[in-house]
Amino acid sequence: MEVVQATTAVLGWGEIVKIVLASGVVAAFIGVAKDWFFRSREQKQEARFAAIGLVAKLDLYVLHSRRNLWLYRDAVDQLIPERDYQGWPVCSYPDLDISGDSLKHIGVEHASSLAWISTEKALASQHLSAIEDSSFSPIDVHGHKAEIVGYFGYEAYLLAKKMREEFTLPPFGERWGVDDKFSDLAHAWHRTKRVVAKRAQPITADDL
Repeated sequence: MEVVQATTAVLGWGEIVKIVLASGVVAAFIGVAKDWFFRSREQKQEARFAAIGLVAKLDLYVLHSRRNLWLYRDAVDQLIPERDYQGWPVCSYPDLDISGDSLKHIGVEHASSLAWISTEKALASQHLSAIEDSSFSPIDVHGHKAEIVGYFGYEAYLLAKKMREEFTLPPFGERWGVDDKFSDLAHAWHRTKRVVAKRAQPITADDL
């Protein structure tokens, strides 16, 4: 403390500040702060660009899910179950190709939601197998599969909407004046959740 007092007495605070500035300590601190600022801005920009690409893929997945669901329903409307059950159409999932490089830029929550879609589909396949084993109708499983295609389409819509809000991206269909909430996929989403919840309930004596 005496050394500090003696130094300030001889040099004065103004001189001390000049020495500190000349020593490069402040310059080094400014350099570190500048690097952090530019790195942070670059990371945010990378995350936003990654989100743009992922949202575009999710939008296409939503639209293709709807198309597949509509095509299935149109085809089924022309068929008679008792006659055509052996050639019953199948509603398929659209392709969704998400690279690991794009996931690492968008945050853990969104990345995990996207990465788990394939796992969720595998679990849905087990759900469908259980329906097939317990159903009296050979085409029941195809109807449920179509609903699940709609379910995942709506899941993709909800995730894209969430990412749009976080990264301040334009709403879906803004350029074309389309304000689509995908209510048809939402119905399939709700119906699937109800079926899954019902199957998850414990079996009672009345069910046997």
